[in-house]
Amino acid sequence: MNKHAPLPIGAAVLVAAALATAAPAGAQNWTVSGHTAGLTVGGSFTGLSLTCVTRGRVELAFSGFPAHLPAGGAYTVPVSVDGTAFLFEAQARDGGSRDFSSLVHAAPMAEMTTLLDALAQGRAAEVSSPAGRYVVPLAGSGRAVETFRQRCG
Repeated sequence: MNKHAPLPIGAAVLVAAALATAAPAGAQNWTVSGHTAGLTVGGSFTGLSLTCVTRGRVELAFSGFPAHLPAGGAYTVPVSVDGTAFLFEAQARDGGSRDFSSLVHAAPMAEMTTLLDALAQGRAAEVSSPAGRYVVPLAGSGRAVETFRQRCG
C-alpha cells in the first residue's frame, strides 16, 4: 500500500471544492450605480463603498462582515491599500433583524482625496472591522473612482 496515494486524491478533492464555491467570472467587480461606487458581489455593494450624500460630501461604508453592532457605536476602522494605512472614525448602522451591521465614515470629498487616489491605483485594500479583517480587491476601481469623483465633485 502506498502511503502517498491519498495526498493527490485529497488535494484533488480540495481543488474541486474550491472551484465549486468560487464566484463566477464577472460576479465580483467595482462599479458605479447612481451616487454609489464600490465593490459589488452578485449585484450588491459589499466590503467597501463610497456614496455621495450631497455634492462634495461622501460616506465611506464598510460592510459584509458577520456582526451585529450597537447602532450609533463608534469604531476606528483601519484600511490599508497596498501597504499605506488610513484610519477612519466610523459609526455602526443597524442592518435590521436579518442583515449585519455596517460601519460608516462621513467626510467632505476633499478629506477623501488621498484614499480615493489609493483605491483608484491600488491592487487590494485590507479593512479591519470589529468582526475581523477582510480584503477588498481593487481590480476595476480606477474607472469607478473616477466616475464617482465626477458625479460627486
